Amino acid sequence: MDVFYIVISCVFVVLLLGAIVLWAIESRLKEGKKKAVSEKINAGKGMRIEESDDVYLKVKDGKIEIVQDLPAATVAETAAEPQQQPVVEQMPADQETIDDFVNKYGEITEDSVMFQATGKESKTFADKYDNLPEGTRNMYSQLSMYILAHDKAKVSRSSTAETFKIATDKVMRASIRRGVVVLNFMLFNSDLNRFVKEEGIKNIKINPVVVRLETSADLELAKQTVDITVAQIKEEQAYRKQRKKELRKAKKEA
Repeated sequence: MDVFYIVISCVFVVLLLGAIVLWAIESRLKEGKKKAVSEKINAGKGMRIEESDDVYLKVKDGKIEIVQDLPAATVAETAAEPQQQPVVEQMPADQETIDDFVNKYGEITEDSVMFQATGKESKTFADKYDNLPEGTRNMYSQLSMYILAHDKAKVSRSSTAETFKIATDKVMRASIRRGVVVLNFMLFNSDLNRFVKEEGIKNIKINPVVVRLETSADLELAKQTVDITVAQIKEEQAYRKQRKKELRKAKKEA
């Protein structure tokens, strides 16, 4: 039994001595390798660093030196700073564009189905107008001048349509679809319109009267519709003006 313990002890001592010898040899090899690298750098012959080498360099007085241990502060300084995300400001939607969308597709509700638009570039109203036949352009020009000849008439232009108004009330909205000028007239029932405005009802949508400007007969029809619409607008404006006077008078007497 004593002999067994003696043999085990001798084996352990031999292994320990072998490990110490190997560690000393490996340390000397590393020192020699680093010294050789340093000599190449000083001689200006360049260097090659293996992926497993933990070798750090620094520049001092115009010379490159090998740093045995990299300080923790240096590691912190070399950490990449987080990149700041650019701030994107969302611009408010143009009201004229919203009106164009509603007039074309209707109100958006919970039951509406939306599809993503394709990347195809759409033409503007001006582009479509330039591609119209000369006769159609002349008819539209005559109609435009006919509307603008009225008192307080004006026109506002967007990328998709032109809207004509008397003061703030819409007379007509013109758009071009598949090479045809489409005219939307805001004809309405005066009593219904007053009720909707005074009661603040928003769930009622009054559809415009649509005229397609393709022939001289369509032009005459459009002019007659303009006359009817303008007459209704002036009547409604006079009513609102009188209504405001009555409200101010009632407020003073109260």
